Amino acid sequence: MNLYPSILEPSIEAAQHEIVWAAGFDQIRTLQIDIIDGQFVDNVTITPSDLPAIDFDDLACDLHLMTEEPLDYVFELIEHKESIPTRAVIAQIERMSSQSSFIETVKKNNWQVGLSLDLFSPLESIDEDSWRQLDIVQLMAIEAGFQGQDFNDHVYEKITELNHLEKLYGRDWEVIIDGGIKPKHVPLLSAAGVEGMVVGSGLWQADDLQEAVSKYLL
Repeated sequence: MNLYPSILEPSIEAAQHEIVWAAGFDQIRTLQIDIIDGQFVDNVTITPSDLPAIDFDDLACDLHLMTEEPLDYVFELIEHKESIPTRAVIAQIERMSSQSSFIETVKKNNWQVGLSLDLFSPLESIDEDSWRQLDIVQLMAIEAGFQGQDFNDHVYEKITELNHLEKLYGRDWEVIIDGGIKPKHVPLLSAAGVEGMVVGSGLWQADDLQEAVSKYLL
């Protein structure tokens, strides 16, 4: 299973510090950069316009947009696309005005596109036409916006339902789980067909980052 360190920081300096640490691990190839606008939840982070000032070394990044209107931040990202090693753009659907416009704009820029569902947002919130266009489906195992929350087992029910939808639509999405993941959850998530895990405080609050990464990649 892929490990995607979560970078949820209010400043370029703090984000750069974590990225330098992540770049030291051969097993980590992609980061997830959290973009929060203070309106989706009461938290504010760096924005796409800040990212060109960051040295990503040879890492790629996924942008996780937790914002009032994700498409506005996609346009901001496009302005700086040559300076940011973007693999995918993943956005929360809860404040998204048009899933089709978001998906179309991301794909036009040759990025993978994903939709993310908050802990209690049902899979039915994703439009039927959207399912056929997605590269990534991300399920939050916490309520979006803040690190350090406990993993909620409710997400397992949604993973099972998502597996059925994958067969129904004949798709092979990358299924990513974000939030509260501890090493003890990894075997169950892997057995359920999850391909990626986003981990923040489980890494950054560890006394020994090398040991923490090894526990997640067992």
